[in-house]
Formats: sequence, C-alpha cells, structure tokens
Amino acid sequence: MEDRKPLLQVRNLKQHFKVSRKFYVKAVDGVSFDIYPGETYGLVGESGSGKSTIGRSVIRLYEPTGGEILFNGMDISGKLDKDTNKALRMNMQMIFQDPMASLNPRKKVLDLIALGLDIHHPEMNAEERKKKVYDILDLVGLSHEHANRYPHQFSGGQRQRIGIARALIMDPDLVIADEAISALDVSIQAQVVNLMKEIQQKTNIAYLFIAHDLSMVKYISDRIGVLHYGHLVETGTTDEIFSNPVHPYTKSLLSAIPHPNPITERDRKAMNYDYASSGIDYTKGTLTNIGGTHMVLATEEELEKWTK
Repeated sequence: MEDRKPLLQVRNLKQHFKVSRKFYVKAVDGVSFDIYPGETYGLVGESGSGKSTIGRSVIRLYEPTGGEILFNGMDISGKLDKDTNKALRMNMQMIFQDPMASLNPRKKVLDLIALGLDIHHPEMNAEERKKKVYDILDLVGLSHEHANRYPHQFSGGQRQRIGIARALIMDPDLVIADEAISALDVSIQAQVVNLMKEIQQKTNIAYLFIAHDLSMVKYISDRIGVLHYGHLVETGTTDEIFSNPVHPYTKSLLSAIPHPNPITERDRKAMNYDYASSGIDYTKGTLTNIGGTHMVLATEEELEKWTK
C-alpha cells in the first residue's frame, strides 16, 4: 500500500454551516482519509453523522470551510480555476441516493446518460454518442431499447442503474456512491452492489461508498471509516474493523447487526453508546495507529482503557 499513490487525499476536512448570526453547525470537523485507485472506501455512521456532507464536499457541491482535498495530485479544496474544475467534473462522479429525484423526468434515458458527453465532448457526433451510451447500458445490465424511455417507466433498481450509467459514461477515476442502495429492496441492493463490484474489476475505478448498512459495507469495502458527529472515530481494513473494533461507538454499531443463527441471536446483546454521557470528547483525541492501517480517535488514557 505504501508505494502506491492515493487517488484522493482528504486532510483535516471541516464543513461548518451557519445557522444564525452566532451559531454554526459543525457537520464535519477535522476528517482525514485516503482512497487508493481501484479500491472501495466505505464511510459508515448513523443519520446526521456527516457522511453525505463529506461526499458533497469532496465533489465540491459545497465549499469546504477548512482542510485540504487532493485529487489526482490536484488541490481541489480552494477556489477552483477553469481547468481544475473541468478535470474534477470529468474524473469524479456521484451516484445519488434517490434515483428519481436526480433524473430529469422530461428527458429520455439516452439524453440523461449522455449529459456528461454533451458538456465535455461537444465534438462527438450522434452515432458515437449513441454507441457510447449503448455500451454503458450493456455494462449496467439494461437493454438498448431502454434508451428511448423516460425515468418514470422504470423500477427503482433500474433507475439506480441509469444513475450508475450516467456516472460511468465519463470513465471517472472515482465515483462517490451516496447511500446509492438504501432506497432499494434488499434483493435489488445485492444486484446493484454486485454490479458495482463487476464494473470495478473491469475498469479499476475507485468508490467512496457512503452507507449506514454495515453488512453491505463489509461486503463491498476494502477499508472502512466510522463516522460519528462529524469525526472519524475509527478507520482500517474491513477485517481490522470487524474482527477487532476498539472505539465504543464502533462496538455499539457492530453489536446491532442481527445474527442469522437464531440460537446466537437470542443471546446477542446490543451495546448502548451515548456520546453525551460517555465522558469522551472527540476534539481532545487524536487518530492513533494501533497496528496495520487500523487507527482510532482517542486520547492515550482512552486507548489504554479500550485495548485492555
């Protein structure tokens, strides 16, 4: 891992929103992580922990309050000049949570998917454009006649495939999947995730996979970051996090996963974690390496207590 260069480096990212004259909400407060080419980095946490905000800050739908974001060696955290903006828009794409809300209902699927091509490759003729869209439709498992239909004529899973196709048409290096499967049925979720994995093997694309379903994140991710109240409390490979959770919040998340075996499920006790009464202060801790790529946000005393 050390000799490879990260595709995306996020350093001490802060995203604060002004609510009133004196009051700010610190949605993301000092988060750092790397994503390498061809890997999937899963971001998990409860609703309101800042997962989607990180995704939107990275792709620059929001202007970051502080910190540094490097993508392909370019600094994309400050004001973007024209060239940087174009490179960012071509090489980083997003799959949104609600496929219906992110697809224009008045456009045919062909035009929806080809939107990136129309903006960045206006010189492309109609035949090339159509061929490229058909190739992508094949890749995401939709048929060519689907290209002339409108979004309302599809099911949720098919719409999400259209969203994936739209993100992939530009051959991006990084795709941010923001809760891309949470609105779908469980059987369809598996199809979409398997599809994303297949595409990754073919194209060596990297994913920032944002979700709150831990079993899905375990299945798709190479490395995981656990987010709580805008702080990255623990990060490491999937194996490190699931076999040796250290932070009490990570432990409480993992203890909530149901067991498929009814005998062990009967004895499963979900851990309760309440930040307010726990006496832990995220702002005082530092991300400390505890072996391999496994890092935990803690003070020295806390770390000693948790690793006993």
